[in-house]
Amino acid sequence: MTRIKWAILVISILTFSGHVFSQDEGAITKKGWVLKEKSVYLSGGPAFRFGNNSSDYSGGLNLEGGYLKRINRSLSIGPALSYTKFNYDETISDSFGDEEAEGNNVFYDDPNYEARVVYIEGGDLSLIALGFNVKANFIPLSETKQFSFYGIAKPFVLLSKRTEITASVEHWFYNTIPPDDPENWTFSGPPEFLSSEEQASWAADTEFSGGINLGVGAEFVLPSGVSFFLQGAINLTLPITHINTSEFPNTYDGFYDPDYPLVKKGFSSLNVSIGVAYSF
Repeated sequence: MTRIKWAILVISILTFSGHVFSQDEGAITKKGWVLKEKSVYLSGGPAFRFGNNSSDYSGGLNLEGGYLKRINRSLSIGPALSYTKFNYDETISDSFGDEEAEGNNVFYDDPNYEARVVYIEGGDLSLIALGFNVKANFIPLSETKQFSFYGIAKPFVLLSKRTEITASVEHWFYNTIPPDDPENWTFSGPPEFLSSEEQASWAADTEFSGGINLGVGAEFVLPSGVSFFLQGAINLTLPITHINTSEFPNTYDGFYDPDYPLVKKGFSSLNVSIGVAYSF
């Protein structure tokens, strides 16, 4: 009788186990996270002058924040606000004894064997741009994809602010034409100081413009909704007023030009940014 009970128990367990395993049959599907429709982001990084002799500014700083709404698995759009700062760099325009300088701060009057050497200060640029971002993923997003590569286009309106310009002007004499090494010149001091009181166009100024930002980036997405990205973009602006001494001849005509050292031209830069975004 005991053996019969044990046999019934074993048969029952095997039958139950088979039923349970039969419920688990089928392909196992790996579940991903749900694609979020909205995101906010912050980014920052260096900005570099773009193009030869484009201006007398060194590299700057670019900061941006924005909001994006996903339209589909490839396209997102939304507003963005950015701030970029460029400082005037006197080493770019200082051609005194440096024939390879990109700019120009020495002006010659050969008939009279004399020259004016100008040392500029100020003229820093602050660029505040309000734009509309269009972000296109090269490969459509999916719930399990962690890496994304994308392109961006951002037309924008721009507020450009320039600080006041001042300068000291030195008067030199030389003995030969063309002039020899400036170390052999004779200085006739003291220097003359110029400011916006003498040159009205040198006063601090604000103007409106516009442009477009074009670039590409790579993004690493986490299931939590947080993502990190690296982005490079070319920033192309419509004309704004900025320092560009290479636009003026190195004669007294250039020195006495009422616009010196300012030009109103497009101001382009290459921006490299790292950032963080949160999707919700």
